Amino acid sequence: MSTAPRLQVVYVAGFATVQDLGRRGYRILGVPVSGALDRLSAAYANALVGNPSSYAVVEVFGSVKLRPTVDAVVAITGGYPRVFVGDVEVAPWAPFYCRAGSEVSVVPTGRGYAHYVAISGGVLCEEVLGSVSTYVRGGFGCLGRALRPGDELGLRAVGADEVWDRVRRVKPPGEVVARSADPGDPAVLRATEGIHAHLLGDLSTLLTSEYTVTPESDRMGYRLDGPPLATAFKLGRLPSTPTDRGYVQVPPDGRPIVLMADAQTTGGYAVALHVVQPDTDILAQLRPGRRVRFKLVSLEEAEEITSKYLAELENPTLALAEEEEYWT
Repeated sequence: MSTAPRLQVVYVAGFATVQDLGRRGYRILGVPVSGALDRLSAAYANALVGNPSSYAVVEVFGSVKLRPTVDAVVAITGGYPRVFVGDVEVAPWAPFYCRAGSEVSVVPTGRGYAHYVAISGGVLCEEVLGSVSTYVRGGFGCLGRALRPGDELGLRAVGADEVWDRVRRVKPPGEVVARSADPGDPAVLRATEGIHAHLLGDLSTLLTSEYTVTPESDRMGYRLDGPPLATAFKLGRLPSTPTDRGYVQVPPDGRPIVLMADAQTTGGYAVALHVVQPDTDILAQLRPGRRVRFKLVSLEEAEEITSKYLAELENPTLALAEEEEYWT
């Protein structure tokens, strides 16, 4: 019987997959980037357990119960769920020590939507095109499907005690937790004009109205309901153009779709706006029924926002918590 460290999936109620920061360089072949829907939350989950940002985590929409077969340091980020080790409740957005065989449970509270489970050493799966990110529609990445009870995932072998000594008092910035747990209602999505903005004579409708996240939203795109853009009816389908995460497409029904991590690589709908990258993370945390509005920013401002975001994604900023802020 193998003694390699494993992460056992005990229970799933919802949708859980293994994701890293995505696969790059293959969109020209029609392969989506995939990866964590809220990349900043995933990066901070890894940082809290001493992992590089690029390590794989478990992304959860709903509830999950996981059991490591070795001692491990664990952190749960994204939104603000209730977290339990066995029957003991611990804090999200903070590292905690988990003994081998203990069960870690993540229970949603309504504050946030996508949750991230990081474990010291990171989840191990076979890479496909340089990433383990699960792309369910394509059937590849880690297991090629959503997680089910009875699944076992590999873990890198690391010394939990050594990791715990390094991370036991670290904490993320309060604003990172706040933007994930409750970005406000309506959430404000900053964006620049899209490549077809000049064809949409009523673009102002999109910029002055509130929209609601619909139940049809998924990892490919978040569908929004609200005042339709009448000019989209006339435009119909356009010649196919490259698309990417954050593109706001307007199909002929006039209601916007914000493309997300599993977005197709090309599309023939009008692209009205480009949401800046950190704000797609905010959108990822909005469950159906939450409201959003768009705010136009300049290209220069968008570039500055994105530059800071990418730097933080690569190197999340952690601080030392006060004695009473962490548990031992």
